[in-house]
Amino acid sequence: MRKLRIGMIGCGGIASIHAERLKSIEEVEMTGFADIVKGRAERFSEMYGGRPYVDWREMLEKEPLDIVYVCLPPFAHSDEVMVSAEKGIHIFIEKPIALNMELAWSMVRAVEKSGVKSQVGYCQRFGYAVERAKHLIESGEAGRIGLAVGWYWCHFLGGAWWRDKEKSGGQIVEQSTHLYDALRYLCGEAEEVYGQMGRIFWVDIPDVTVEDVSNATFRFRSGAIGSISATTWGAASQWWFRWLIATENYTMHAEDGNTLSLYSTRKRRVVRESEERDIYLLESKDLIWAVLNDEETRTPMREGAKTLEFTLAARRSMETGRPVRLPLTKEVT
Repeated sequence: MRKLRIGMIGCGGIASIHAERLKSIEEVEMTGFADIVKGRAERFSEMYGGRPYVDWREMLEKEPLDIVYVCLPPFAHSDEVMVSAEKGIHIFIEKPIALNMELAWSMVRAVEKSGVKSQVGYCQRFGYAVERAKHLIESGEAGRIGLAVGWYWCHFLGGAWWRDKEKSGGQIVEQSTHLYDALRYLCGEAEEVYGQMGRIFWVDIPDVTVEDVSNATFRFRSGAIGSISATTWGAASQWWFRWLIATENYTMHAEDGNTLSLYSTRKRRVVRESEERDIYLLESKDLIWAVLNDEETRTPMREGAKTLEFTLAARRSMETGRPVRLPLTKEVT
């Protein structure tokens, strides 16, 4: 069996997470690693095989890749997707796919024109809680959705680029985007959002421009209402990805990505379901399966663009103090 050849653009922390999973998948082999810091690419090459590069364009020219993983910080995204798609290389890209909709829709256009598969790193879609809730909603068992409320709370302040809102997009666009995506995936598109944000806690740290508290309220096209609160000043050593959805037949409560409690609205009954999953491994396997079997991925580039637009709308509302209607831009068709 021919193995799918994989290259990586960017050899930082998130690339390491993906490489550790990919090395266990027998259908792939890691072929090349590119990073502007030569030593990083060389270290990955020593650990996982393949050749190191400083220039990702050179890697794409010299290596006959099947899949490329774009593991760059959001401000560094440029034309990697467009160049890869033109070469017929399937693409995994970390979220957010861009910091503006012009670049995001360019990525969507390139991927869909070329016909390559794409997967955006919204790994929480592969958690048991989201997957189970999605099934209950799509099958009709849950009934109508009325309210969705989520919390993305952590105690975290990243490195220099993450602290700079112009480079990361802020917590909403770069981090709690996982929760915005999960509620979009479960409840459908939002049509209007209103929010507030502030920087209350990390005021003694120089060069911090990202928000550390925020709250967004939104209305879905279905008529359901939603809300997400986020902070980078949560409990120490805790990372809360939690949500509640009130549906006609259940109140669904996800206390983490892999645990879902179902409270019946008809009788006194609670069912707690849990399944340990490696969501990073699952999102890679989903892409590999799609490539090998010519199927769709769970989170193609277009989905990444729509979630980006949702978070950008929330941030715009928080910056202006006014409600913002979606979509922000004309969608690529």
